[in-house]
Amino acid sequence: MTRVGWALLAGACVVAFVGHPLAAALALALAVAAGLALDRPVLVAVLRAGLILAFVFAAAATGAVVTWSAGLERGLVAGSALLGRLLVLTLAAGLVARRVDSEAILAATHRGRLERLGLVLGLALNALPRLVVALRDVRAAQAVRCRGRWLVALAAAPRLAEVALAHTARVAEEAAAAAALRGHTALLEARAPLPARTRVVLVTGPRGCGKSEAMAAAVARWQEQGGVAAGFLQPGIWEGARKVGFRVLDVATGEQCELARRVEVREGQHGTTFRFSDAGLALARRALGAAAPGALLVVDELGPVELRGKGHMSAVRRALATPGLAAAALVVRRQLAPSLLDALAAEDAVVVNLDECGDDAAEAILGAINGTAVRVR
Repeated sequence: MTRVGWALLAGACVVAFVGHPLAAALALALAVAAGLALDRPVLVAVLRAGLILAFVFAAAATGAVVTWSAGLERGLVAGSALLGRLLVLTLAAGLVARRVDSEAILAATHRGRLERLGLVLGLALNALPRLVVALRDVRAAQAVRCRGRWLVALAAAPRLAEVALAHTARVAEEAAAAAALRGHTALLEARAPLPARTRVVLVTGPRGCGKSEAMAAAVARWQEQGGVAAGFLQPGIWEGARKVGFRVLDVATGEQCELARRVEVREGQHGTTFRFSDAGLALARRALGAAAPGALLVVDELGPVELRGKGHMSAVRRALATPGLAAAALVVRRQLAPSLLDALAAEDAVVVNLDECGDDAAEAILGAINGTAVRVR
């Protein structure tokens, strides 16, 4: 049934651009059949009265212009063709956005060395439903303000366009940030390499594997052995079984402060679902600024925000340039480790994968810091 639906949708898109007077009606019928076969909620969403009226208005305006210049018959054909094409293409976009996953597109284009193109296409499809919702909210807000007064609505049209473009830019930025969260960096801005004058240990593993806990234990053992540490850890803030945020903990002084708190998606910063505390960011900067010769530099963690050059990255860059550090231990999610290694200009880098460390992950981290682990770069 799914193959039949896609075949009907493809046929509808082709027929919609045939120049026959009945082509628009046939294309719309094929598109409706495809919607019934593939995803009925999308069909219902597209065939809403408000959207159809908007398309009818656009088609009528086009038909009127063509009628004035080329006669009534051509005006009717042009108007009906535009109406059919708008409906068919809108339905096709909705079905593709709901049924095609960006990861599948990326995998296909990656094989052809077109990862950037694949990421753009995949993100565009996945962002389309969110963009539709945002534009619908903008239109509803305008309707409330104008209260049916056409002149007021016409005067507000330029402002409405600005707001719509702003929403489009926001959705696009959040989509690129979401891709970075999954380790896709093809759309990220190229940045200067991250220099390091000492051995760098990347502590990595899947989400929830205990990276922060292992790093905290390793730092405690380092300090028990007389070592000096600088930098910070990011222990979680928990409410029951749910992690609702993070604190920042200065490993040298023990001072701590809330760094980030989970919020609604639209209220998050830097493309995340968190809002960040200025006091927490300032504490992290002070902790990194305390790096000195002979110290172990600790950063828990470097995430997608840092890989885009924001968050802690500027302070991390300065701390890594400190001469004479004993080592630098950076916590990073496993899917982001390749991107961080690509950005890292270090002659001596070791990856500690906690999946392979067994019960004593802290000892494995200390071994890497002291130079007893296998060098990978």
